[in-house]
Order: sequence, then C-alpha cells, then structure tokens
Amino acid sequence: MILEAMKMEIDIAAPQAGKIVSIDVNVNDTVADTQLLATMD
Repeated sequence: MILEAMKMEIDIAAPQAGKIVSIDVNVNDTVADTQLLATMD
C-alpha cells in the first residue's frame, strides 16, 4: 500500500501476506498515528 502525504509517497508494508478486504479511510481524510487504514483477510 502507498500512502500519500504532503506530496510524498510512503510505502506501507503488511506484517504478513494477505488480501485487502476493505479500505477504512476516505480520500483526503486526515489520519492519526496507529489509525486503521485497511483490513486484511
């Protein structure tokens, strides 16, 4: 997953292999540290 912040792209690595089943934030949302971004199966 790539998170875009302040015109920078930040790679986010999953702790294990899996399939993303939902994205838990919306475009242009402000997110907090430790906030759930996606749910994996």
